[in-house]
Amino acid sequence: MLEFKFSVLLPIYNRENPEFFRLSLDSLVNQTYSASEVVIVKDGVLTPALDQVIESFTDKLPLKIVPLEKNVGLGEALRIGILHCSYEYIARMDSDDICIPERFEKQVNTFLKNPGLDILGSYLQEFENTPGDINVIRKVPTEHSDIHTYTFYRCPFNHPTIMFRKSAVLGVGSYQKMPFFEDYFLWIRMANGNCVFQNLDEVLLHFRIGNDMIRRRHGLTYAKHEMSFFTYCYQQDMITLGQLLRFYTRFPIRLLPVPFLKKFYDIVLRK
Repeated sequence: MLEFKFSVLLPIYNRENPEFFRLSLDSLVNQTYSASEVVIVKDGVLTPALDQVIESFTDKLPLKIVPLEKNVGLGEALRIGILHCSYEYIARMDSDDICIPERFEKQVNTFLKNPGLDILGSYLQEFENTPGDINVIRKVPTEHSDIHTYTFYRCPFNHPTIMFRKSAVLGVGSYQKMPFFEDYFLWIRMANGNCVFQNLDEVLLHFRIGNDMIRRRHGLTYAKHEMSFFTYCYQQDMITLGQLLRFYTRFPIRLLPVPFLKKFYDIVLRK
């Protein structure tokens, strides 16, 4: 394989679980193709336990630590983090998920075969306690044209699985503050910017879930953020009126009791 340098961008804040964080970093250590650097953005002051996890990996991973004085939120932490990444290609990672050992090797090979590609994601497998404990795979479209169309219906990428070209993301304004929708906002702008998309039709990451994930997508506050997001996209001519009205149909779903919302996710949104 040709030499291919890339960064991993991983934000973390003080409410994360130290053991989950350790398992995530372990999965980076165990890659069959290693990252050139791992950029950890400390989104505000961390707990001593989280700092200890970072310290324990200083001789195992090529860490670059970006400390922020206060918590700025995911979108801003990612925007700042990208500017500290040394390489044109950047892989995203969350602090409680686990990459399969071949994740980066498969993504690097795909970029080498498709030099015009701007962003590459994959399927993921959800889990609660240990990978594989629930048989749920979150699938997404794989071909560019299908992904582009899908973007204006539902989120087209599993965010923690992606690898992208830094210049392509910066070219559409990078990550921006958009509570709950930092990633989707970026995908819509990249779609409108004629970026080239692909997803691999295989699981490259184990995604930790729980009731908190469902609760974060529930309630009036989340529903208002969602409607504000899509309304803003319409006002900026990023989506059509018909697409906006279709997105508005989600509003009552967000107000369902949590058990019903979970069932909706299981039946409709997950494969």
